[in-house]
Amino acid sequence: MLLKRWLTAAVLIPVLLLILLKGAPIAFTLLVLIISILSVSEYFKITSYLSVKSLIKSSLKSPFSDDYISVVAVKAVAYILTVSIIAAAHSSSLEMMLILITLNVIAVSLLTVLQFKSGSPILDYISCEIQGVIYIPLFLSFLVLIRNSPNGAHFVVWLWIIVGLSDTGAYFVGSKFGKRPLAKHVSPKKTIEGSLGGLCAAGLVGLIYALIFIDGVSFFMAIIFSVVTAAFSQLGDLFESALKRSTGIKDSGSILPGHGGVLDRIDGIIFAAPVAYLFKVFIL
Repeated sequence: MLLKRWLTAAVLIPVLLLILLKGAPIAFTLLVLIISILSVSEYFKITSYLSVKSLIKSSLKSPFSDDYISVVAVKAVAYILTVSIIAAAHSSSLEMMLILITLNVIAVSLLTVLQFKSGSPILDYISCEIQGVIYIPLFLSFLVLIRNSPNGAHFVVWLWIIVGLSDTGAYFVGSKFGKRPLAKHVSPKKTIEGSLGGLCAAGLVGLIYALIFIDGVSFFMAIIFSVVTAAFSQLGDLFESALKRSTGIKDSGSILPGHGGVLDRIDGIIFAAPVAYLFKVFIL
């Protein structure tokens, strides 16, 4: 499994670096869009509320039932919003991104009114969709905002290195020295020692990268940024683990050999991206 993880990374990392450092901004936006769509699809599969396959297996007999129509309609709204939010981010329009989130709530509320009846699961569908749209395309759209800002490409690489080192450092330190569980009901194998090891690795390597490639960032702030974003990336990892554990799913998908699904691979960066944007615009 570990060999597959390294081989997959060896293939994907050069492609990502090429798109980020040499490609046009639209190329990175399209990459984030594809990742967002795949992740939303996996999210729906994990939560099961909006999984058509799950509905068919449980109680549906006809694709023309109210529940089936509700699921298709809610998912359609989610995918439309995914594309729209990423497009708004490419235009560097935070205002439009917020408007789209508002419109999403209004649209699914309208579906609730139209489809609601006694015993209907429509409110479960709606809450699942609203969380998914905020959790995935909105959070990932901050990567596009960062990429399209001054020195944005190197900043995104910096963020990816921090998240990657946090994950790798936590794995190796936790495997060797881990004893105390970090969140035993969410992910029993993750330990406090591993988490601290990941934060230290991210802080050290993040600092080195900042000193070489990121202009205008002090020694102190480079460490703070690296550790804080690494901490949020670990939170993102745990949040996705909680989602999967709630429905008994081991991996969000199988598209990436050794890594599982797309959501399994980017769960950390989802939470780290808006924090990184906050640092870049208001703190650093």
